[in-house]
Amino acid sequence: MKKLKNVWLFLSFILMVAGMASCSTEDPTGVEVSREDIIGTWKVTANDWTNSEEESNRNDHVGQTLSVRSDGTASFRGESFNWSLSKGVLTLSDKRRRNIRVVILSYTEEEIQASYDCTFESEMYTEEGNYTFKRV
Repeated sequence: MKKLKNVWLFLSFILMVAGMASCSTEDPTGVEVSREDIIGTWKVTANDWTNSEEESNRNDHVGQTLSVRSDGTASFRGESFNWSLSKGVLTLSDKRRRNIRVVILSYTEEEIQASYDCTFESEMYTEEGNYTFKRV
């Protein structure tokens, strides 16, 4: 009986370790791209989003352009941002203390598919969604 108890204890321990190992606290990374890959003008061909106020929409930004410049600045929908790139994640920030984290899910020379999340620190507001961009 004591052996059976030890076997169950051992199996429980293995299951617990396996469960903990499957939960990652790291942020997901995107596909590896270089600065030169993303510099340019990109047009939105599809998008969807939801926010913390329970609003959502689809394809409302189609036709808008994202300009990513080599000087570390970008513009989208008439707003200016500073940007950085690390491990397939494009990070945009602005004077309003808004942080937008764009995970590049797939990249070709002509198309980017990405997911994003946006946080307005001062307003406790979040938004997340997906974009598809075509190079123009």
